[in-house]
Amino acid sequence: MSFSQQFGVIFVRLFAICLMLAAGYYARRRDFLNDDSTRRMSMLVTSLLYPAAIFASLVSKFTLQGIMAEWVLPVGAFLIIALGYCCGFLFSFLSRGYESATRRMFHFQCSLTNYVFLPLPLVLVFWPETGLGKLALSSIGSEIGVWTFGILALTGASFRLGDLKKLLSAPMLAILLSIVVLAFREVVPLTFAENSLWLESWRALISVGETLGAATVPLAMLIAGSRMATLRIRNLSQPLQFWLLLLRLIVIPAIAAPLLLWALPLGSESRFIILLIAVMPCSVASVALSEIYHADTDFAAASVLLTTVACILTVPFWMAALG
Repeated sequence: MSFSQQFGVIFVRLFAICLMLAAGYYARRRDFLNDDSTRRMSMLVTSLLYPAAIFASLVSKFTLQGIMAEWVLPVGAFLIIALGYCCGFLFSFLSRGYESATRRMFHFQCSLTNYVFLPLPLVLVFWPETGLGKLALSSIGSEIGVWTFGILALTGASFRLGDLKKLLSAPMLAILLSIVVLAFREVVPLTFAENSLWLESWRALISVGETLGAATVPLAMLIAGSRMATLRIRNLSQPLQFWLLLLRLIVIPAIAAPLLLWALPLGSESRFIILLIAVMPCSVASVALSEIYHADTDFAAASVLLTTVACILTVPFWMAALG
């Protein structure tokens, strides 16, 4: 496809995703959703639906060797955050004169992108069979990056080993369980007759995981839209927001994406995923983390909204130019 065709296809798909965000925004404004229901939906997605989707995808569409061969995905995702951290440090002079909480939030937003739930719908559009599993594998590196470089940025260069305990989330445990199952399958190769009870039971289990997992994307978009409806956006007109928008969506991708695409041995699907993560906007999770680590929550909320809206144009550009 030509540049204009690729841009158009990705723009339309991304715009459709934004319509799901708008549905969540509308639901919150009409009081169909509130703080408690949004929080419970988020727990449902992150603790059950998304892990079920990960497990079903990995054990049914991958082998142990196949997963090991995708080492570039977590490494690439980790390097995206590391490079973002370095760029944030390099351009930290832009935040001089602001309060410490704002400077730390600026550095964090330079470091971290929305690495799972916003790219997931796009990945599934272009790679419906194995896209979810590979994106989940990349999230291993992203999670490590969040709780190392991300926390260093958010706290002003203080880090506690206890933060790494947060890596033991339900999605990470689903990945580990999938690897254990695939390893067992390699060590103890079991064969079952077609239509046997054991084989049908296994297929039924995978079907349950796939059915539950199918709800991940729409619910995740509704949750994100609901949270955006409550963001306090008093900092939209800050000059620092403009600089963050420029860095997060243009400058940092221009540095990180070509470098990683050149340095890592990426196949077409892995290339798409790494590039997509690198050009994503700020993560909605940054708002919650800013509250936990006493950073500037209003600045975080405004940057999430601005970069998410602007990425409707920048993401198709980068994917068409480098994809």
